[in-house]
Amino acid sequence: MLTAIDHIIIGVNDLKRAEQVFSPKLGLAVSGGGIHPSGGTANRIIVIGDTYLELIAVRTPTEAQQSMLDRLAIREGYLNFVLASDDIEADSSAIARRGISVIGPTTGELKAADRRTRGWSRTNIERSDMAQRYPFLIQHDSSGKERRFRLAGWSKPPEHPLGVKQVLSTTIAVSDLAEATQRFQHIYGLQPSEAYTGEVDGWDVMLVSFPLGGNDQGQCFELAAPLALSSEVDQEVDYEHLPEPDALARHLHLFGESLCRMTLVVENLDASRRYLDEHEVTYTYREAAHPVLWIHPDYACGAPIVLHQQP
Repeated sequence: MLTAIDHIIIGVNDLKRAEQVFSPKLGLAVSGGGIHPSGGTANRIIVIGDTYLELIAVRTPTEAQQSMLDRLAIREGYLNFVLASDDIEADSSAIARRGISVIGPTTGELKAADRRTRGWSRTNIERSDMAQRYPFLIQHDSSGKERRFRLAGWSKPPEHPLGVKQVLSTTIAVSDLAEATQRFQHIYGLQPSEAYTGEVDGWDVMLVSFPLGGNDQGQCFELAAPLALSSEVDQEVDYEHLPEPDALARHLHLFGESLCRMTLVVENLDASRRYLDEHEVTYTYREAAHPVLWIHPDYACGAPIVLHQQP
C-alpha cells in the first residue's frame, strides 16, 4: 500500500547555503544527511514527523543525472516527492500489471560522515530521473522511531522553531486536470477526490487530491491546473509566487508538469508569522476562516511553501 508522503526533494546549488536558509532563517531544523555513493550527490535532511525534506546538491557533476543538472541550471527548487510503500514488491507489481513501465525495486544507500549507512528499495515510474513529473516509490530498511532516528543523523529529530508539526500535502502542476487525474489514478491505483477550487488558499486554480492510505494524519498529494491561461502575460507578475495571477501557468511553461508546492501544518500560525518577521522572510498572509501563509520561494531556495494552522 502507498501509505504516505515519504519525502520531498529540493534541489539546491550550494548545500551549506541551503542549510543556512532553512535553518535558522526559515526555522526548519536540519539534522542528518550524507553522500550518495552513486549519483554524484550529497544531501541534508529535515525530519517533520514521519516525512522529511531532502535538500540535495550535486557533488560530482560527471556522475549526476542530466535532468537534475538541467533543472538546477534554470533555478533551485522542487525536483520531486516520494511515496512511501509498506510492500514495494507488491506495489511495483500492481503498477506494472496496469501496463505502466517501472524500474525496480532497486536498492540504494546513503553514507554518513561517520560511515554509518542507511538503505532503501526504490521503484521508478517510467524513468529513473530524479527531476521528473512522477513521484517514485520507496521502502526504507527501518521504520517508525528507528527510521526517524537514522534520518536525523542517528539522533533524536529536533523541534522546528517555525512550529511545523506535519507535512500535509504536495502539489503537482498540470495543464489538463481531467486528463492528469485519470493518468495518475491509473498509475498509482489511488482514488481521486472531486475537483475543488484553491479559494481556501487564495489561489486561482482547480485541484484534485489523492488521499494516501494507512495514514491517520490526512496526507495527500494534489494536482493543480490554472483556471485560465492568459494569452498575454503581465510582465509585472511575480511568476514564482504562486498566489499571483498566471504564476502557475508560468511554472508550467518553465518546468512542465512537476511539483510546485508543499503545504505544512504549524502549531500556531501567529507564532510562525512572528518568527518569519524576526528573520526578515517575505510571505503573503491571508486572514480568513482558515488563514493561510505563503512563504516566497526566494526565501526557500526556490521552493514555494504554504503554512496552515493545526486544527
